[in-house]
Amino acid sequence: MENKTKKIPSVKISAALILFWFSSSYAFNAGGMSPLYDDQMRAVTGQGLIVSDKISGSALSNPNAYSTPFEFYRIGLDGELQLNLNVSKLQLGCGGINDHLSGHAGCDIDIDYLSLMGRNGTDIGDPGSPFTLDRPYIEFAVKNDNSTTLREIAGIKIGAQSADGAISAGRRYYTNNAVNQENTAFATTCNPSAVTGSGVVGCHSGINSVSGFLGSELSLTMDIEARLLSIFTIRATGCTGRTSIGHDDCGNNLSDALFVDIAGTRMQTLGLQAAELKTNNLEFLGGSCGFFNPLACAAEAVMDTVFASLNTDLRNVHKLTFEDTSDFFLSFQREPIAYPRYSKLTPTEELPPGAFDICATSNATPRCSSSYAVPANTGWWLNAPSVKLLDVYNPNADLGNRGIDEAIALLGAPGLLLEHPEFDLAPKQNCYGSTMFC
Repeated sequence: MENKTKKIPSVKISAALILFWFSSSYAFNAGGMSPLYDDQMRAVTGQGLIVSDKISGSALSNPNAYSTPFEFYRIGLDGELQLNLNVSKLQLGCGGINDHLSGHAGCDIDIDYLSLMGRNGTDIGDPGSPFTLDRPYIEFAVKNDNSTTLREIAGIKIGAQSADGAISAGRRYYTNNAVNQENTAFATTCNPSAVTGSGVVGCHSGINSVSGFLGSELSLTMDIEARLLSIFTIRATGCTGRTSIGHDDCGNNLSDALFVDIAGTRMQTLGLQAAELKTNNLEFLGGSCGFFNPLACAAEAVMDTVFASLNTDLRNVHKLTFEDTSDFFLSFQREPIAYPRYSKLTPTEELPPGAFDICATSNATPRCSSSYAVPANTGWWLNAPSVKLLDVYNPNADLGNRGIDEAIALLGAPGLLLEHPEFDLAPKQNCYGSTMFC
Protein backbone atom coordinates (compact mmCIF):
# COMPACT_ATOMS: atom_id res chain seq x y z
CA MET A 1 0.00 0.00 0.00
CA GLU A 2 1.34 3.40 -0.90
CA ASN A 3 0.51 6.52 1.06
CA LYS A 4 0.74 9.71 -0.91
CA THR A 5 -0.22 13.17 0.26
CA LYS A 6 -1.25 15.99 -2.01
CA LYS A 7 1.05 18.95 -2.21
CA ILE A 8 -0.39 21.36 0.30
CA PRO A 9 -0.35 25.06 -0.63
CA SER A 10 2.42 26.89 1.17
CA VAL A 11 1.35 28.85 4.21
CA LYS A 12 1.77 32.56 4.20
CA ILE A 13 4.05 32.63 7.25
CA SER A 14 6.89 30.14 6.99
CA ALA A 15 9.01 28.86 9.82
CA ALA A 16 11.91 31.03 8.66
CA LEU A 17 9.73 34.13 8.65
CA ILE A 18 8.50 33.36 12.16
CA LEU A 19 12.09 32.93 13.33
CA PHE A 20 13.01 36.24 11.71
CA TRP A 21 10.02 37.90 13.36
CA PHE A 22 11.05 36.62 16.76
CA SER A 23 14.66 37.73 16.29
CA SER A 24 13.50 41.13 15.03
CA SER A 25 11.31 41.54 18.11
CA TYR A 26 14.31 41.10 20.34
CA ALA A 27 16.52 43.24 18.12
CA PHE A 28 14.19 46.20 17.81
CA ASN A 29 11.98 45.89 20.90
CA ALA A 30 13.76 46.32 24.16
CA GLY A 31 10.81 44.80 25.99
CA GLY A 32 11.06 41.45 24.06
CA MET A 33 8.08 39.82 22.33
CA SER A 34 4.75 41.63 21.94
CA PRO A 35 1.36 39.90 22.29
CA LEU A 36 -0.93 39.36 19.28
CA TYR A 37 -4.58 40.24 19.78
CA ASP A 38 -7.50 38.27 18.31
CA ASP A 39 -8.02 40.61 15.39
CA GLN A 40 -4.32 40.38 14.54
CA MET A 41 -4.46 36.57 14.71
CA ARG A 42 -7.43 36.53 12.35
CA ALA A 43 -5.40 38.39 9.76
CA VAL A 44 -2.91 35.49 9.64
CA THR A 45 -3.90 32.60 7.35
CA GLY A 46 -2.42 29.15 6.94
CA GLN A 47 -3.24 25.55 6.16
CA GLY A 48 -2.63 22.43 8.21
CA LEU A 49 -2.47 18.75 7.29
CA ILE A 50 -4.87 17.66 10.04
CA VAL A 51 -8.44 18.98 9.90
CA SER A 52 -11.24 18.53 12.44
CA ASP A 53 -14.90 19.47 12.62
CA LYS A 54 -18.07 19.10 14.65
CA ILE A 55 -21.40 18.81 12.83
CA SER A 56 -24.87 18.80 14.34
CA GLY A 57 -27.39 16.22 13.24
CA SER A 58 -29.95 18.96 12.70
CA ALA A 59 -27.86 21.82 11.28
CA LEU A 60 -27.68 20.84 7.60
CA SER A 61 -30.32 20.67 4.87
CA ASN A 62 -33.22 18.28 5.42
CA PRO A 63 -32.24 16.41 8.59
CA ASN A 64 -34.22 13.35 9.60
CA ALA A 65 -35.00 11.11 12.57
CA TYR A 66 -31.75 9.20 12.02
CA SER A 67 -29.51 12.29 12.13
CA THR A 68 -31.02 14.61 14.75
CA PRO A 69 -30.21 12.50 17.86
CA PHE A 70 -26.47 12.76 17.15
CA GLU A 71 -23.52 15.13 17.12
CA PHE A 72 -20.76 14.17 14.72
CA TYR A 73 -17.04 14.66 15.41
CA ARG A 74 -14.69 14.42 12.44
CA ILE A 75 -10.89 14.34 12.13
CA GLY A 76 -9.02 13.75 8.90
CA LEU A 77 -6.19 14.55 6.52
CA ASP A 78 -6.21 17.43 4.07
CA GLY A 79 -4.43 15.26 1.53
CA GLU A 80 -4.70 12.26 -0.77
CA LEU A 81 -4.31 8.58 0.07
CA GLN A 82 -3.45 6.12 -2.70
CA LEU A 83 -3.65 2.39 -2.11
CA ASN A 84 -3.50 -0.85 -4.04
CA LEU A 85 -4.42 -3.95 -2.10
CA ASN A 86 -5.66 -7.51 -2.32
CA VAL A 87 -7.73 -9.35 0.28
CA SER A 88 -8.38 -13.06 -0.23
CA LYS A 89 -11.36 -13.08 2.15
CA LEU A 90 -13.08 -9.96 3.52
CA GLN A 91 -15.73 -10.56 6.18
CA LEU A 92 -17.21 -7.85 8.39
CA GLY A 93 -20.08 -8.07 10.87
CA CYS A 94 -20.59 -11.84 10.98
CA GLY A 95 -23.34 -13.17 13.24
CA GLY A 96 -25.03 -10.87 15.74
CA ILE A 97 -28.37 -9.13 15.53
CA ASN A 98 -28.38 -9.03 11.72
CA ASP A 99 -28.67 -12.81 11.63
CA HIS A 100 -32.16 -12.31 13.03
CA LEU A 101 -33.01 -9.22 11.00
CA SER A 102 -32.01 -10.80 7.68
CA GLY A 103 -33.40 -14.25 8.51
CA HIS A 104 -30.18 -16.15 7.85
CA ALA A 105 -26.69 -16.50 9.29
CA GLY A 106 -23.92 -14.66 7.53
CA CYS A 107 -21.89 -11.46 7.39
CA ASP A 108 -22.83 -7.86 6.68
CA ILE A 109 -20.06 -7.71 4.09
CA ASP A 110 -18.57 -10.92 2.67
CA ILE A 111 -16.35 -10.80 -0.43
CA ASP A 112 -13.93 -13.38 -1.83
CA TYR A 113 -10.75 -12.25 -3.56
CA LEU A 114 -11.21 -8.50 -3.33
CA SER A 115 -8.84 -6.08 -5.06
CA LEU A 116 -8.82 -2.30 -4.74
CA MET A 117 -7.06 -0.73 -7.73
CA GLY A 118 -7.30 2.06 -10.25
CA ARG A 119 -9.68 2.33 -13.17
CA ASN A 120 -9.46 2.84 -16.92
CA GLY A 121 -12.61 4.74 -17.80
CA THR A 122 -15.49 2.48 -16.74
CA ASP A 123 -13.26 -0.60 -16.63
CA ILE A 124 -10.70 -1.86 -14.12
CA GLY A 125 -7.22 -0.40 -14.41
CA ASP A 126 -3.79 -2.02 -14.69
CA PRO A 127 -2.19 -4.19 -11.98
CA GLY A 128 -0.66 -1.98 -9.31
CA SER A 129 -2.74 1.06 -10.26
CA PRO A 130 -3.93 3.14 -7.27
CA PHE A 131 -7.36 3.41 -5.72
CA THR A 132 -7.44 7.05 -4.61
CA LEU A 133 -9.12 8.51 -1.53
CA ASP A 134 -9.23 12.30 -1.36
CA ARG A 135 -9.20 13.78 2.16
CA PRO A 136 -9.65 10.55 4.20
CA TYR A 137 -11.13 10.93 7.67
CA ILE A 138 -12.71 9.20 10.64
CA GLU A 139 -15.97 10.35 12.20
CA PHE A 140 -17.78 9.54 15.46
CA ALA A 141 -21.55 9.71 15.95
CA VAL A 142 -22.15 10.75 19.56
CA LYS A 143 -25.50 10.39 21.26
CA ASN A 144 -26.58 12.46 24.29
CA ASP A 145 -23.64 14.77 23.71
CA ASN A 146 -24.71 17.22 26.43
CA SER A 147 -24.94 14.60 29.18
CA THR A 148 -21.79 13.59 31.05
CA THR A 149 -23.43 10.37 32.23
CA LEU A 150 -25.37 9.30 29.11
CA ARG A 151 -22.90 10.45 26.43
CA GLU A 152 -21.87 7.56 24.18
CA ILE A 153 -20.46 6.73 20.76
CA ALA A 154 -23.17 5.07 18.68
CA GLY A 155 -21.30 4.77 15.38
CA ILE A 156 -17.91 5.14 13.72
CA LYS A 157 -17.41 6.08 10.09
CA ILE A 158 -14.20 5.79 8.02
CA GLY A 159 -14.45 7.60 4.72
CA ALA A 160 -13.20 10.16 2.25
CA GLN A 161 -14.45 13.27 0.52
CA SER A 162 -14.26 11.29 -2.73
CA ALA A 163 -13.04 7.96 -4.05
CA ASP A 164 -11.73 7.13 -7.52
CA GLY A 165 -10.82 3.64 -8.69
CA ALA A 166 -12.26 0.17 -9.10
CA ILE A 167 -13.13 -2.97 -7.17
CA SER A 168 -12.40 -6.37 -8.67
CA ALA A 169 -13.93 -9.35 -6.89
CA GLY A 170 -13.98 -13.13 -7.05
CA ARG A 171 -12.90 -15.82 -9.46
CA ARG A 172 -14.32 -17.23 -12.70
CA TYR A 173 -14.57 -20.98 -13.42
CA TYR A 174 -14.65 -22.28 -16.99
CA THR A 175 -14.53 -26.10 -16.62
CA ASN A 176 -17.75 -28.10 -16.79
CA ASN A 177 -18.76 -29.52 -13.39
CA ALA A 178 -15.86 -27.74 -11.71
CA VAL A 179 -16.46 -27.49 -7.97
CA ASN A 180 -16.81 -23.87 -6.91
CA GLN A 181 -14.42 -23.64 -3.96
CA GLU A 182 -15.98 -20.46 -2.56
CA ASN A 183 -19.66 -21.42 -2.87
CA THR A 184 -20.64 -24.16 -0.45
CA ALA A 185 -24.43 -23.75 -0.43
CA PHE A 186 -26.20 -22.42 -3.54
CA ALA A 187 -24.71 -23.19 -6.99
CA THR A 188 -21.67 -25.26 -6.07
CA THR A 189 -20.73 -26.50 -9.56
CA CYS A 190 -20.08 -24.72 -12.84
CA ASN A 191 -21.94 -25.19 -16.11
CA PRO A 192 -20.07 -22.99 -18.63
CA SER A 193 -22.75 -23.51 -21.31
CA ALA A 194 -25.56 -22.16 -19.10
CA VAL A 195 -26.98 -18.73 -19.94
CA THR A 196 -29.34 -18.44 -16.96
CA GLY A 197 -29.87 -20.20 -13.65
CA SER A 198 -27.73 -21.80 -10.96
CA GLY A 199 -25.32 -23.24 -13.51
CA VAL A 200 -24.24 -19.68 -14.28
CA VAL A 201 -23.74 -18.75 -10.62
CA GLY A 202 -21.66 -21.90 -10.08
CA CYS A 203 -19.05 -20.49 -12.47
CA HIS A 204 -18.57 -17.34 -10.37
CA SER A 205 -17.45 -16.31 -6.91
CA GLY A 206 -16.93 -12.89 -5.37
CA ILE A 207 -19.56 -10.76 -3.61
CA ASN A 208 -21.45 -13.09 -1.28
CA SER A 209 -23.25 -10.34 0.62
CA VAL A 210 -23.04 -6.58 1.00
CA SER A 211 -24.77 -4.13 3.32
CA GLY A 212 -24.98 -0.53 2.27
CA PHE A 213 -26.26 2.06 -0.13
CA LEU A 214 -25.15 1.94 -3.77
CA GLY A 215 -26.29 4.70 -6.10
CA SER A 216 -25.76 2.64 -9.24
CA GLU A 217 -25.64 3.37 -12.93
CA LEU A 218 -26.06 0.23 -15.04
CA SER A 219 -25.92 -0.65 -18.71
CA LEU A 220 -26.25 -4.00 -20.42
CA THR A 221 -26.07 -5.32 -23.98
CA MET A 222 -26.88 -8.90 -24.98
CA ASP A 223 -26.83 -10.60 -28.38
CA ILE A 224 -29.82 -12.88 -27.86
CA GLU A 225 -30.92 -16.07 -29.57
CA ALA A 226 -34.12 -17.88 -28.62
CA ARG A 227 -36.41 -20.52 -30.07
CA LEU A 228 -40.16 -20.03 -29.96
CA LEU A 229 -42.15 -23.25 -29.50
CA SER A 230 -39.00 -25.14 -30.64
CA ILE A 231 -39.84 -24.05 -34.20
CA PHE A 232 -39.02 -20.41 -34.83
CA THR A 233 -35.59 -18.95 -34.10
CA ILE A 234 -35.29 -15.31 -33.12
CA ARG A 235 -32.01 -13.41 -32.98
CA ALA A 236 -31.63 -9.81 -31.82
CA THR A 237 -29.46 -7.39 -29.89
CA GLY A 238 -31.05 -5.97 -26.74
CA CYS A 239 -29.69 -3.20 -24.56
CA THR A 240 -30.58 -0.91 -21.69
CA GLY A 241 -28.79 2.07 -20.18
CA ARG A 242 -25.93 4.22 -21.47
CA THR A 243 -23.72 2.00 -23.64
CA SER A 244 -20.72 2.34 -25.92
CA ILE A 245 -20.77 -1.17 -27.42
CA GLY A 246 -21.39 0.22 -30.90
CA HIS A 247 -23.87 -2.18 -32.51
CA ASP A 248 -26.87 -1.70 -30.24
CA ASP A 249 -29.60 0.94 -30.28
CA CYS A 250 -28.80 2.53 -26.91
CA GLY A 251 -27.19 5.95 -26.79
CA ASN A 252 -24.53 7.47 -24.58
CA ASN A 253 -26.33 10.53 -23.19
CA LEU A 254 -27.78 11.38 -19.80
CA SER A 255 -31.27 10.68 -21.14
CA ASP A 256 -30.16 7.13 -22.03
CA ALA A 257 -28.68 6.37 -18.61
CA LEU A 258 -30.24 3.84 -16.24
CA PHE A 259 -29.91 4.66 -12.53
CA VAL A 260 -30.88 2.34 -9.70
CA ASP A 261 -30.60 3.20 -6.00
CA ILE A 262 -29.90 0.03 -4.01
CA ALA A 263 -29.95 -0.13 -0.20
CA GLY A 264 -30.23 -2.96 2.28
CA THR A 265 -28.56 -5.28 4.77
CA ARG A 266 -26.82 -8.45 3.61
CA MET A 267 -27.96 -8.10 0.02
CA GLN A 268 -27.08 -11.11 -2.15
CA THR A 269 -28.76 -10.33 -5.47
CA LEU A 270 -29.07 -7.46 -7.92
CA GLY A 271 -32.56 -6.92 -9.26
CA LEU A 272 -33.75 -4.87 -12.22
CA GLN A 273 -37.52 -4.62 -12.52
CA ALA A 274 -39.34 -3.99 -15.81
CA ALA A 275 -36.18 -3.06 -17.71
CA GLU A 276 -37.00 -1.55 -21.08
CA LEU A 277 -34.72 -3.12 -23.70
CA LYS A 278 -34.20 -1.57 -27.09
CA THR A 279 -33.70 -4.15 -29.83
CA ASN A 280 -32.17 -4.11 -33.29
CA ASN A 281 -30.61 -6.57 -35.78
CA LEU A 282 -33.68 -8.78 -35.36
CA GLU A 283 -33.82 -11.98 -37.41
CA PHE A 284 -36.89 -14.18 -37.69
CA LEU A 285 -37.35 -17.39 -39.72
CA GLY A 286 -33.70 -17.32 -40.70
CA GLY A 287 -33.47 -13.77 -42.00
CA SER A 288 -34.01 -10.09 -41.37
CA CYS A 289 -36.86 -7.88 -42.47
CA GLY A 290 -37.29 -7.76 -46.24
CA PHE A 291 -39.62 -8.32 -49.19
CA PHE A 292 -39.28 -12.09 -48.91
CA ASN A 293 -39.62 -12.16 -45.13
CA PRO A 294 -42.62 -10.01 -44.15
CA LEU A 295 -43.02 -11.92 -40.88
CA ALA A 296 -39.60 -10.65 -39.80
CA CYS A 297 -40.80 -7.10 -40.52
CA ALA A 298 -43.87 -7.68 -38.40
CA ALA A 299 -41.77 -9.12 -35.58
CA GLU A 300 -39.36 -6.20 -35.81
CA ALA A 301 -42.19 -3.68 -35.49
CA VAL A 302 -43.78 -5.48 -32.54
CA MET A 303 -40.50 -6.15 -30.72
CA ASP A 304 -38.80 -2.80 -31.27
CA THR A 305 -38.88 -2.44 -27.47
CA VAL A 306 -39.25 -5.41 -25.13
CA PHE A 307 -39.34 -5.76 -21.35
CA ALA A 308 -37.45 -8.01 -18.98
CA SER A 309 -36.87 -8.29 -15.24
CA LEU A 310 -33.43 -9.42 -14.18
CA ASN A 311 -32.47 -11.04 -10.91
CA THR A 312 -28.83 -12.02 -10.61
CA ASP A 313 -26.61 -13.26 -7.83
CA LEU A 314 -24.00 -10.67 -6.86
CA ARG A 315 -21.29 -13.27 -7.45
CA ASN A 316 -21.84 -12.67 -11.17
CA VAL A 317 -20.74 -9.03 -10.70
CA HIS A 318 -16.94 -8.97 -10.74
CA LYS A 319 -16.31 -5.25 -11.09
CA LEU A 320 -17.51 -1.89 -9.80
CA THR A 321 -15.97 1.47 -10.67
CA PHE A 322 -16.02 4.71 -8.74
CA GLU A 323 -15.56 7.94 -10.71
CA ASP A 324 -14.71 10.63 -8.16
CA THR A 325 -17.55 9.25 -6.04
CA SER A 326 -18.32 11.79 -3.33
CA ASP A 327 -19.07 10.86 0.30
CA PHE A 328 -17.57 7.36 0.09
CA PHE A 329 -17.41 5.62 3.47
CA LEU A 330 -17.49 2.41 5.48
CA SER A 331 -19.18 2.55 8.89
CA PHE A 332 -20.42 0.42 11.74
CA GLN A 333 -23.15 1.44 14.18
CA ARG A 334 -25.36 -0.07 16.83
CA GLU A 335 -28.50 1.63 15.48
CA PRO A 336 -29.52 3.32 12.20
CA ILE A 337 -27.62 6.60 11.69
CA ALA A 338 -27.77 9.19 8.90
CA TYR A 339 -24.23 10.59 8.80
CA PRO A 340 -23.58 14.08 7.40
CA ARG A 341 -22.14 14.21 3.91
CA TYR A 342 -18.50 15.30 3.80
CA SER A 343 -19.20 18.50 1.86
CA LYS A 344 -22.22 19.40 4.04
CA LEU A 345 -24.03 20.05 0.76
CA THR A 346 -26.84 18.14 -0.87
CA PRO A 347 -25.91 15.87 -3.82
CA THR A 348 -27.77 18.19 -6.16
CA GLU A 349 -25.78 21.20 -4.95
CA GLU A 350 -22.47 19.36 -5.18
CA LEU A 351 -22.82 17.78 -8.62
CA PRO A 352 -20.66 19.29 -11.38
CA PRO A 353 -22.34 20.31 -14.65
CA GLY A 354 -23.00 17.39 -16.97
CA ALA A 355 -22.64 14.74 -14.26
CA PHE A 356 -24.13 11.30 -14.96
CA ASP A 357 -26.09 10.93 -11.75
CA ILE A 358 -29.71 10.30 -10.84
CA CYS A 359 -29.70 13.57 -8.88
CA ALA A 360 -29.11 15.41 -12.18
CA THR A 361 -32.30 14.02 -13.71
CA SER A 362 -36.03 14.46 -13.30
CA ASN A 363 -36.05 11.12 -11.44
CA ALA A 364 -34.08 12.53 -8.51
CA THR A 365 -34.90 10.75 -5.24
CA PRO A 366 -35.40 12.48 -1.84
CA ARG A 367 -31.77 11.78 -0.84
CA CYS A 368 -30.67 14.24 -3.54
CA SER A 369 -32.00 17.16 -1.47
CA SER A 370 -30.51 16.16 1.89
CA SER A 371 -27.06 16.97 3.27
CA TYR A 372 -27.19 13.70 5.22
CA ALA A 373 -26.41 10.32 3.70
CA VAL A 374 -28.94 7.53 3.34
CA PRO A 375 -29.37 6.09 6.87
CA ALA A 376 -26.89 3.33 7.61
CA ASN A 377 -28.49 0.25 9.14
CA THR A 378 -27.27 -1.50 12.28
CA GLY A 379 -23.94 -3.25 11.72
CA TRP A 380 -21.42 -2.63 8.96
CA TRP A 381 -22.42 -0.40 6.05
CA LEU A 382 -20.82 0.68 2.76
CA ASN A 383 -21.92 4.03 1.33
CA ALA A 384 -21.14 4.64 -2.35
CA PRO A 385 -23.57 7.18 -3.87
CA SER A 386 -22.17 6.76 -7.39
CA VAL A 387 -21.16 3.29 -8.56
CA LYS A 388 -20.76 2.35 -12.22
CA LEU A 389 -21.42 -1.05 -13.79
CA LEU A 390 -21.40 -0.09 -17.44
CA ASP A 391 -21.07 -1.85 -20.80
CA VAL A 392 -21.82 -5.31 -19.49
CA TYR A 393 -21.86 -7.30 -22.73
CA ASN A 394 -22.72 -10.92 -23.46
CA PRO A 395 -22.33 -11.69 -27.19
CA ASN A 396 -23.68 -15.25 -26.84
CA ALA A 397 -26.89 -15.13 -24.81
CA ASP A 398 -28.73 -18.26 -25.97
CA LEU A 399 -32.00 -18.24 -24.03
CA GLY A 400 -33.02 -21.65 -25.34
CA ASN A 401 -36.59 -22.72 -26.05
CA ARG A 402 -39.31 -20.33 -24.89
CA GLY A 403 -43.08 -20.73 -24.81
CA ILE A 404 -45.67 -18.44 -26.32
CA ASP A 405 -46.50 -17.09 -22.85
CA GLU A 406 -42.89 -15.98 -22.39
CA ALA A 407 -42.87 -14.34 -25.79
CA ILE A 408 -46.00 -12.40 -24.85
CA ALA A 409 -44.40 -11.41 -21.52
CA LEU A 410 -41.69 -9.60 -23.46
CA LEU A 411 -44.21 -7.14 -24.86
CA GLY A 412 -45.12 -5.39 -21.59
CA ALA A 413 -43.89 -4.65 -18.10
CA PRO A 414 -42.69 -6.32 -15.91
CA GLY A 415 -41.53 -8.46 -18.81
CA LEU A 416 -39.82 -11.83 -19.03
CA LEU A 417 -38.05 -12.83 -15.81
CA LEU A 418 -34.41 -13.84 -16.32
CA GLU A 419 -32.93 -15.53 -13.25
CA HIS A 420 -29.15 -15.22 -12.90
CA PRO A 421 -28.31 -14.33 -16.52
CA GLU A 422 -24.70 -14.70 -17.63
CA PHE A 423 -23.11 -11.24 -17.87
CA ASP A 424 -19.84 -12.64 -19.22
CA LEU A 425 -17.85 -10.66 -16.65
CA ALA A 426 -14.53 -11.77 -15.18
CA PRO A 427 -12.28 -10.34 -12.45
CA LYS A 428 -9.01 -8.60 -13.31
CA GLN A 429 -5.73 -9.77 -11.87
CA ASN A 430 -3.99 -7.22 -9.68
CA CYS A 431 -0.62 -8.93 -9.82
CA TYR A 432 2.43 -9.38 -12.00
CA GLY A 433 3.96 -12.56 -13.37
CA SER A 434 2.52 -16.01 -12.67
CA THR A 435 0.97 -15.15 -9.29
CA MET A 436 -2.79 -15.63 -9.53
CA PHE A 437 -3.70 -13.66 -6.42
CA CYS A 438 -1.27 -11.51 -4.50
